[in-house]
Amino acid sequence: MSVVKIPDAGGDNIRFLEVDGHLYPKDPFVVSPVDVIKGISDLPIREDDVLVCAYPKCGTHWVWEMARLLLSSDTETVIIKEKFMLEFIGNDILEKFPSPRVFNTHCLVKQLPRGVIEKKCKIIYILRNPKDMAVSFFHHHKKIKSYAYDGKWENYFPLLLDGKVDFGSFFTYLKDWAAIGTTHPDLPILTLVYEDLKEDPLPNIKKLANFLNAEKSEEFYLKVKELTNFNKMKATKGKFITLPDGSSIMYRKGEVGEWKHYFTVAQNELFDRTYKENMADCHIKFRYTL
Repeated sequence: MSVVKIPDAGGDNIRFLEVDGHLYPKDPFVVSPVDVIKGISDLPIREDDVLVCAYPKCGTHWVWEMARLLLSSDTETVIIKEKFMLEFIGNDILEKFPSPRVFNTHCLVKQLPRGVIEKKCKIIYILRNPKDMAVSFFHHHKKIKSYAYDGKWENYFPLLLDGKVDFGSFFTYLKDWAAIGTTHPDLPILTLVYEDLKEDPLPNIKKLANFLNAEKSEEFYLKVKELTNFNKMKATKGKFITLPDGSSIMYRKGEVGEWKHYFTVAQNELFDRTYKENMADCHIKFRYTL
């Protein structure tokens, strides 16, 4: 196992797991993390498997829960998405789960299980404005003990722009997934936007249900909306992974536009310039406020 420490602009290190040149979180609860990661591509896939795919801090917990509720119709059981996360759970365990399985991952397209492409599994892809993602990822790295990070925002910011974080560059991730329509045009993919979900979740829940062939009653859609409300999820699912003071690690604010409280004018200009340079051939428009 290769654990690496990457310094930010102020000299504070973040600790990651490096596997085949890619950075991942170093989860202390995974017994053989390298084997788990290396085994992702070999996971036996079923035709009714569903994948929720997004860069970190872009709404994976939120949308995974929506999909799980729609497919299972089980509104009583509380399950955390990490139980179905490809980067954390070995194939021997994932193979035992009954269908339909709803997996989630932050991997690039080329890192997905081979069977996803071969069997044309349904993929739910989530986009979130990268400025809010950056602020959320900063707090994520600060809060989780395994990263051993205690740096400042102004020093973290250039590290994130350089892609020296787990799961790599946000720009690389965006371009990789944007190309999937050309590289794998037959894959059924539904793209959901974090800001749209935040503004009005109900039509997006219905859109997701239609995509999954899991149409339900209006009453059930309203129940899904209620159960996937941020504060509700923080109260129920957020208690599974907490800080010593009992506060949730994975659920912080879930707001849109918080980046304005962190980005300086210079940082905002640098981000916009870097984005334009990296994404010149990839036209994705984001909503930075509601």
